Amino acid sequence: MLLFFSSCSNITSPSIKNIKNAKLTGLNTKTLDFDLDLELFNPNNKALQVKSLKLMALIEGVELDAVDQNYNTKMLGKSTFLLPMNVGLSLKELAKKDSTDIMSKGLRIYNSGAIDLTLHGVLTLSDGVSEKVVNIDHTQNISFSKNIK
Repeated sequence: MLLFFSSCSNITSPSIKNIKNAKLTGLNTKTLDFDLDLELFNPNNKALQVKSLKLMALIEGVELDAVDQNYNTKMLGKSTFLLPMNVGLSLKELAKKDSTDIMSKGLRIYNSGAIDLTLHGVLTLSDGVSEKVVNIDHTQNISFSKNIK
């Protein structure tokens, strides 16, 4: 006997509201490391399980980091949710775009306290019955605090 189960996703896609709480956590000759929160709004009446986030992060149009994070957390229904993520940006790739040396580019970003960050990718969610993959395409100028240890 062969059973086949098919489920249509009744999940309404959450929307990205903002990138918040950006903190520069590391600066060296190779990378700028940031912790930040992706602010999402869940329009569904019930909670959704956040399963994974797979993104490409870009600064000044240059692809700098692939984010591949798994989660085991719930986003409550009809609410705003902050999804933490870490992004490590390659200074070498960023410096290729112009003739500025790597450390000068890193120090310019560090001193300005702001960057234009673009996130492209997918967020995978579940309602306990079915999964939904939500496309992410978000660009924002973010101001960041400097929390280097």
